[in-house]
Amino acid sequence: MVENTNFEKLAAVMNKTSQQGKGAFVKMLWDNQPEEVRSQLTPLLSSATLEVLDQFSA
Repeated sequence: MVENTNFEKLAAVMNKTSQQGKGAFVKMLWDNQPEEVRSQLTPLLSSATLEVLDQFSA
């Protein structure tokens, strides 16, 4: 699955969704990604998206 993942598109969806205040959806998307995808996705996420993910992990 990792080789078929478009990281830029996935990051764009997560960033836009977090801006719309849909943190639970962002968290669900994040939780459904394997660690390999998460490691490549993290640098593409906005600070707002990273804050949302951090809030859910706290």
